[in-house]
Amino acid sequence: YATRPTKVTFLDTGLKLHGMYGVQYSWEEIEQVKLLQELPTIRTRTNGSAVGSHLKGYFQTAEYGKVKLLVDRSKPPFIYLEVDNSIVIFNVGTAEETEALFQELSQRVEAERT
Repeated sequence: YATRPTKVTFLDTGLKLHGMYGVQYSWEEIEQVKLLQELPTIRTRTNGSAVGSHLKGYFQTAEYGKVKLLVDRSKPPFIYLEVDNSIVIFNVGTAEETEALFQELSQRVEAERT
């Protein structure tokens, strides 16, 4: 289970990340969206799993403090979401899928702001 790619669903009301550490965010809650080529420096895992390159759960990072990771760190890039003063970083099956997801997510968040 910990090694499955993150499943993401776009809803009319927001974005849903599925799985054990999944959550749903409304479009209004999403404060910032970025595409990262590298993960932040991970100091410790505070709650979750680290199976090979698959990181799911909460981790302490040097750059951002506590973040939720739903990533396969061997398959950059990564989508960075800032939501309600918390940070979620995730990716999906392939780099191409993650980049396409980022484009759609950015457009939806921007559309919500205008």
